[in-house]
Amino acid sequence: MKIKVWKKDPRAKLLERSTEGSIGYDLFALEEVPIEPGEFVLIRTGLVIETKPPYALFIFPRSSLFKNKKLIMPNSAGIIDFDYCGEEDEIKIPVINLGKEKVIIRAHEKIAQAVFIKIAFPEIEEVSSPSKSFSRGGFGSTGGYR
Repeated sequence: MKIKVWKKDPRAKLLERSTEGSIGYDLFALEEVPIEPGEFVLIRTGLVIETKPPYALFIFPRSSLFKNKKLIMPNSAGIIDFDYCGEEDEIKIPVINLGKEKVIIRAHEKIAQAVFIKIAFPEIEEVSSPSKSFSRGGFGSTGGYR
């Protein structure tokens, strides 16, 4: 399988796996970005990535993003659609600074990970009632918290 990647900006760094055991490909910041406490920003990667079925591209935060920088991705994971691959469809990483200090993301710093996941498109069938005659108890029912 080959994935087509276009450097929209020549300063962009291509995705790369850090180790042979890495599932995700590191995504890198295109340029330096200051992020104030409580601020939301989109960090540019400078890349447009084209995928084709059956592999879709998902963007996940790196564990060190919060541990070291107090940054989170507010959407937890990004789904990159197959048709998000035109000239204006640059991959950008949304982050919020939950810390109390200004954070600087440096150019070419690792900011997220790209994971290619095989997906399917099942047929959707509407039914008049649930398949099972019992309920587990709804949302959060197996947590065991009191």
